[in-house]
Amino acid sequence: MSEEPHEMKNEVKGLGWKVSLSILVGVGWLVFLVVWLFFYAKKYVWEQNVAIFLMSILVLIGILGVPWTYWALKKQTSVEKEMWKIKGFRWRVGVSIIVAFGVIIFLIYWFWVLAEPYDVYQNLAIFIVSFLIAGGILAAMWAPWGMTHGPEHHPPQDEKKEE
Repeated sequence: MSEEPHEMKNEVKGLGWKVSLSILVGVGWLVFLVVWLFFYAKKYVWEQNVAIFLMSILVLIGILGVPWTYWALKKQTSVEKEMWKIKGFRWRVGVSIIVAFGVIIFLIYWFWVLAEPYDVYQNLAIFIVSFLIAGGILAAMWAPWGMTHGPEHHPPQDEKKEE
């Protein structure tokens, strides 16, 4: 019983500043969006405003992603740590991150530079198709790995064995 508070303390250690950072960044992002929309957005065409919105999302992911990823990696269970040792897992995670950032960067470039001569529906098509392509790449990459390393290869940790 005395171990329970100690375990709980270890679980939340280092969590406070990440939560505070998340709140501050979230509120700061909303303030940026409101200020942008009311004071600066009129100077740009709607396509460029979409690019700026996507860029702000990219910055948001960058600022919050690093500390939360570090925390999650630090708090992994033994099963999760073992998964990093399975052949093919690391490069798939890396490629997944690159594809996600690549889609966002492509869309920022598209909406800032190339989108203006096209109408709303054509730009919407580019937006949807870019995510469909990214999803197809990720599905084709992860499906074979998932079929050979699915949940049946790892016993669930939540179920307790009755003795």
